[in-house]
Amino acid sequence: MINHEEYVRGVLNSRNPNGTLKSRESNTVEFKESFNKANTPKYAKTMAAYSNNRGGYIIFGVKDNPRSIVGLKNSNFENLNQEQFSEAINSLFAPAMDWECGTLTIDIPNVDGEVISYRIGWIYTSKAEYKPIIAQKSNDTEKIASGDVFYRYRARSEKIKFAEMNRIIEKRMAKEREGLLKLFEVIRDNNTANLGIVNYSNGKITTPYGVDVTFDRKLVTQVLKKAKYIKEGSFRETEGIPVIKVTGNIDLAEEVPVPEGNPDETHPYIQKQLAEKLGITTQDLYALIWYYKMKEAKKYHLEITVSKTGKTHKFSAFALQFLKENRLFCKGNEMNPSIDKTVPSLRADS
Repeated sequence: MINHEEYVRGVLNSRNPNGTLKSRESNTVEFKESFNKANTPKYAKTMAAYSNNRGGYIIFGVKDNPRSIVGLKNSNFENLNQEQFSEAINSLFAPAMDWECGTLTIDIPNVDGEVISYRIGWIYTSKAEYKPIIAQKSNDTEKIASGDVFYRYRARSEKIKFAEMNRIIEKRMAKEREGLLKLFEVIRDNNTANLGIVNYSNGKITTPYGVDVTFDRKLVTQVLKKAKYIKEGSFRETEGIPVIKVTGNIDLAEEVPVPEGNPDETHPYIQKQLAEKLGITTQDLYALIWYYKMKEAKKYHLEITVSKTGKTHKFSAFALQFLKENRLFCKGNEMNPSIDKTVPSLRADS
């Protein structure tokens, strides 16, 4: 696991006699003198380029020319609303990027021997597991067009070139082939000759005889509740017991119609209220909403426009019930570590 603070300190502590940094901007490092929320598209573009390459840091509080430490001049970065920042960058690029942020203090003596403390901020973006990260809407200021793919070349974030895109595609295809081979090996080893595959996403069942049958999703939901089934490629078949193999996004909760009427009545909770009802932090609630993809289903979530530029997220009583019944918490209010490893880190070290 990367120690981000140690890495950033290493970059900043390597200085010339005149105080300038020895480290230059590179494939994995970019310096910014300050953090400004209005520059979010610029940061998102750099983060997408890092994700499509091998990850990297944006370090705030460093002047680029000459490369010298000046520190953060205001509290914009330390007061960063990480949920809003995530929503902003994810509205520009998809799939969602995995990032972390934090702050640290660097002590540097001046010419008189007096030690001066500088506050530094950093954002680290991980290498994407599923590449490429693609722009899903345009931004004229940063010359981003929908469908653009950015890549980190030396110290610049530029549109990807053929060689790098081809390498990404080949790696992705190789990974998919590897997954299929593993699946075929499991089927062979388990002598599963009469395997039928239920694809819950498109509503079809494929049999070993090449016949595709359409089914009712609600009916299959009820069947899966009572049947032995296998999800996500986990084959644990007991000899002589029929098993259903399921693909697609399965929700074994009762099919719930989308409530109609006044949104304040059908979806009474804002995120803060939902967190209070569950007794968890808003940061952990955001992770659970992301984990269960709750914003994709109107039975859980509605996005309400409150002004020309403002929107709010409202959640239904069913969303509250669902989260209560599907608890993934450890002791107290701490989340299950398996979620912490899956969702992007949303906490900043202060």
